[in-house]
Amino acid sequence: MNNFTSNILVGLALFLLTFSSCKKEEFGPQCKNCEENAISPSIQNDVIIINEGNFGFGNATLTLYNSTNRNIHHGIFQQVNNYPLGDVAQSAYYFNEKIVVVVNNSNKIEIIDKADFTSIATITGFDSPRYFLPINSSTAYVSNLFSNKINIVNLINNTISGSITTNSNWTEEMLIYNDTAYVCDMSNNKLILINTTNHQIIDNISVGIQPNSLVLDKNNNIWIMCDGGFNEANAQLIKFNPTLRTIEQTLVFGNINHSPSDLIIDNSKENLYFINNHIFKMNINDTSLPTSNWVSNNGEVFYSLGIHPTTQEIYVADAKDFVQNSTISVYKNNQQLSHQFQSGINSGYILFLP
Repeated sequence: MNNFTSNILVGLALFLLTFSSCKKEEFGPQCKNCEENAISPSIQNDVIIINEGNFGFGNATLTLYNSTNRNIHHGIFQQVNNYPLGDVAQSAYYFNEKIVVVVNNSNKIEIIDKADFTSIATITGFDSPRYFLPINSSTAYVSNLFSNKINIVNLINNTISGSITTNSNWTEEMLIYNDTAYVCDMSNNKLILINTTNHQIIDNISVGIQPNSLVLDKNNNIWIMCDGGFNEANAQLIKFNPTLRTIEQTLVFGNINHSPSDLIIDNSKENLYFINNHIFKMNINDTSLPTSNWVSNNGEVFYSLGIHPTTQEIYVADAKDFVQNSTISVYKNNQQLSHQFQSGINSGYILFLP
C-alpha cells in the first residue's frame, strides 16, 4: 500500500461520495467481471498481484499471472481454500517455497503453499500487521500499525513467539543486512536498527518525515524514501551507510506537495524506481533527483510497482478510482508499454516468484 495517510483521506472521500447510493454488496466479487479460471499450478506462474480490496469489506484477493503465456487466474486464494483471504491484503513475501501474505485489517498472516496455493497456516493475534521479514529459517519480524511493537514469529510452529517494544505506533517496510534489521519508523521519523541475534534495538537514526520504503544497493548502502507527511515537510530520499551508521546523502524534493513512495531497486542493485504521481528512475551514483519522469501516469493513479527479476520489466498498478478493478501495465526497459492486464481492486503489492 502507498502512503497510508493519503490513502485514508482518499478512502474517506470516496466513502462520503458513494455512501448514499452504494450498498456493501455492490462491491461484489473482488475482481468484477473477471473470469475465475481453474488453477493449473506451474513454475511459470511467476507473478502474484496482492489486491487490497476495499477497507472493511473483506474482499482482498490474489491474482496469479504467468508472464510467459500471459494467463491470468483471479481470486486464487478463495478458489483453492473455500474462504476469503480477508480485509486489506497489505503485502507479501516469498520464503522457503511459501507465499506469506500479510492481511492488515484482518490482523493475520496467511502462509500459502507455492505448489497449489493451499493455506498451510493462519497466524493471528497481530495489531494491524504491515510487512513480513524473515531473519533466519525459523524466525521472522512483522511490522505493525497502531501498535508499539514489532512481532516476532516462530516459523516452525507458525505462531507469534514474542515482540520487540518500540517507541513507534507505526512501523513499515523492513530489510536485513548482516545481523541487523532496519525498520521504517513512520511515527518518529526514524530508522530503527535491531540486533537479530537477541532481538534488541541497538539504535534509532533520525531520517526524513515518514520513511515508508527502503532498499539495499550493490554497494551495501540503504536508500530510504521519506514522503514528508501530509505537507509537513519536503520529501527526502536518503542514502544510509549501515557499516558506519551515517547518512551519506540527502536528496530533497522541491515541492512540499510531493509524496513519493514504493521505492524499489532493479536486479543489478544499481537503478532506483519510485512513484511520485508518475514513475521516476535514477541511478545510485546520481547526485540529484531526476528532473523528468520515466513513465508519465497520463491520468492514471499509480498505486504500486515492481520489477520482474528475470525480464527486468516494470509492473505498474493503476488503482483507478479505488473501487473498480486495477489495471497492471508492463513496461520494457526502453520505457515502452509492452502490455496490460486486469487485476483486482486496489492492487497494492506485486510479488515475483522465482
